[in-house]
Amino acid sequence: MHSTSIAIIGAGASGIGVGKALRQAGIEDFEIIEATARFGGNWQPDGPASKMYDSVHLISSRRNTQFADFPMPRDYPDYPRHTLVFDYLERLAAAHGLDRKTRFNTAVAGMHRSPGGWTLRFQDGGEAEYGLVVVCNGLLRRPLIPAYRGSFSGRMLHAADYKSADLFRGKSVLVVGGGNSGCDIAVDAAQAAGRAFHSTRRGYYYMPKFIDGRPTQEWLMEQAPKFPDPDQYWAHVQRTFKLAGYSGPDYGLPEPDHAIHECHPIMNSQILYYIGHGDVTPKPDVERFDGGTVHFTDGSAEAVDVVVWATGYDIDLPFLMPDAFDWRREFGSLFLRMVPQACDDLLFVGYLNTPSGIGNLANMMGRFAATYARARRHRTPAWDTFQQMKRQPSLVDLGQQRFMTTARHQFEVDLWKFIKALNFTTAKLGEGLPELVPA
Repeated sequence: MHSTSIAIIGAGASGIGVGKALRQAGIEDFEIIEATARFGGNWQPDGPASKMYDSVHLISSRRNTQFADFPMPRDYPDYPRHTLVFDYLERLAAAHGLDRKTRFNTAVAGMHRSPGGWTLRFQDGGEAEYGLVVVCNGLLRRPLIPAYRGSFSGRMLHAADYKSADLFRGKSVLVVGGGNSGCDIAVDAAQAAGRAFHSTRRGYYYMPKFIDGRPTQEWLMEQAPKFPDPDQYWAHVQRTFKLAGYSGPDYGLPEPDHAIHECHPIMNSQILYYIGHGDVTPKPDVERFDGGTVHFTDGSAEAVDVVVWATGYDIDLPFLMPDAFDWRREFGSLFLRMVPQACDDLLFVGYLNTPSGIGNLANMMGRFAATYARARRHRTPAWDTFQQMKRQPSLVDLGQQRFMTTARHQFEVDLWKFIKALNFTTAKLGEGLPELVPA
């Protein structure tokens, strides 16, 4: 007899979203397993899970980040500081009583098959059995640092370990990486360092955080219905950003080698400003290191004291053995980026990127997980149909082919296609389930 209890690994935004949805669906036999002492995951202001530095603010607006059924306070700014986001997530978890459903300071050391489904082994030596495991430990797990020839005699750190621009005072600083964190940290260096360099491998499209007096994402959503096809829409967007002063080539940066809609957006109102004022010096890719000198692919070289690698992360699920699910090889085949094809008692929630905030996506993914758990428990005809459907993931278009083929975009999906596919599948999976009785 399989256990009906559910384990949620991770108490960040995705884990909170799943726990919230389970309670809203009347499912109480679950618990969240959290390695740290608090909710919030990456948004914790400090501690082993935190990826925060002093200057972090949302890059998606408050409206596009909040859980729609639990709005952020009205006195929050359009782009709240990270400490406000952390407070919000803690209040969201408390509002749904998730503190009473969570094992804090409990890291999962391993999981293996057992008669009831899964046995989780914890680092403190304890064990517990669950019928369904929902993994929510997130994309930002293992910092990635590229390899270059030579050795560097100064200080190197990954963005995961960067906390404050105090590190840059009076130093010559190189930030490597053109994503949102890389641009944020380069802006910090512009304001604090003696000299600031920013190395990127290609040209990018830059978006301001506000356009026409509104948060840019909200403006983008407002504009889209005005155009008969995507090409005209994106041409309008690109013209508008150029007119507003957000075209990289106008600042001497290389032309992008991709279309504006093929790359996860860089939302930053300051990086081009500081480049234009000479406070950040753009550089191409690193070629090699030689003591305190960094050589670049254009033949230039600079003396540098500190290198910050804003070069991304990889997933890391060391507790999940390959004989149970080979996540290093099979992650790309997950149906809806959540469901393994070969087993019905394991889900992954939060392992995707979209140009959107987390709240409404977490709500939708949480509802899917709750519907999945209920359908699995009742073994409805819709559940049997779903088991056939999930073995044909190529039939569901999530828009992955729209994006560049790079490590940065391996988890990217088209927001609207993902929402449409997820909502459709959740509705179909929910057919035949008993009506929910309001709490």
